[in-house]
Amino acid sequence: MSEHYLLNYVDCTEYKLPLDLQNIFGRKRETFLEIGFGSGEFILQKAIENPNADYLGVELSMISAKKLLKSISRNHVGNVRALLVDASFALRNILPKDSMSGVYMNFPCPWPKKRHSERRLNTVSFIEKIAKVLKKGGFFQLYSDSEEFVHEMFGEVGKTNCFDDPVLEVNPTVGVGTRYEKKWLDMSKEIFRMKCVRIKCEINGEEDVVRVSNLWIDDIDEKSLQKVDGKSFSKNEIFVKFMGLYRNMDRNTFLIETLTVDRDFSQRFYVNLSRRGNRWLIKLDSQARPFRTKAVKFALRVLSEKIAKKDPGGDQNH
Repeated sequence: MSEHYLLNYVDCTEYKLPLDLQNIFGRKRETFLEIGFGSGEFILQKAIENPNADYLGVELSMISAKKLLKSISRNHVGNVRALLVDASFALRNILPKDSMSGVYMNFPCPWPKKRHSERRLNTVSFIEKIAKVLKKGGFFQLYSDSEEFVHEMFGEVGKTNCFDDPVLEVNPTVGVGTRYEKKWLDMSKEIFRMKCVRIKCEINGEEDVVRVSNLWIDDIDEKSLQKVDGKSFSKNEIFVKFMGLYRNMDRNTFLIETLTVDRDFSQRFYVNLSRRGNRWLIKLDSQARPFRTKAVKFALRVLSEKIAKKDPGGDQNH
């Protein structure tokens, strides 16, 4: 992406978490969140109509993020920031508690097939994450063309005890102005809107982000290192798999392709193993930009334990 477009992009791996919104926007204003901004029509229009408020958009698609960032630049809009990250992870770890005045979800995929049920966002767990970032009195608003999805969301909201009674409308007079909405209306499909307001409610959730430090070992066992390739390890809700092993010609540096999963959040990156004098350093590769999560920390620890030459006289890790 062009450096000019990146002015409105937030690389969350470069910031202390949770984000300091005043630092991100350069001012302190009411902040609203859109989960899954797609092509960005809705969040851009909201920002233009409300210049004294700030808007954050969370999206997984790089293509969608580029479209929004280009539109922001073309329209000279300064009160929108885009985050390219999983929404569930963002709600749990990146966005501050009690920070949002409103959260929007416009036409999320309902994932109707049973085999995709784990991808659905109309769950108590996900709704509680939304409640966590909302201020008391802040609203959650959902638009969808799927009646089943909205009714399920309606029921799950009631189970959280975090919101007042949701209001459900069919074909609301005020739409969201996105191309998806126009598409559904052109097909004479019904549109459903659900809106609710957060009431006083304590949301306690364990965060995944931790401090991850480099590790040192005195020497490596190359046979053990070879055996690690392709192996997986798990602990509680953490999963690690070493996907590939690459080395330089002098065998003083290795790269280990690594997959980690923290609950529902996965990352792929490289771990760098290099000789430094008489010892070996294990660290995240300089090109790696994963969030420093419990699974990432676990991956470094497991690797150090599995490949260290056994020394009966003491602990290899310092």
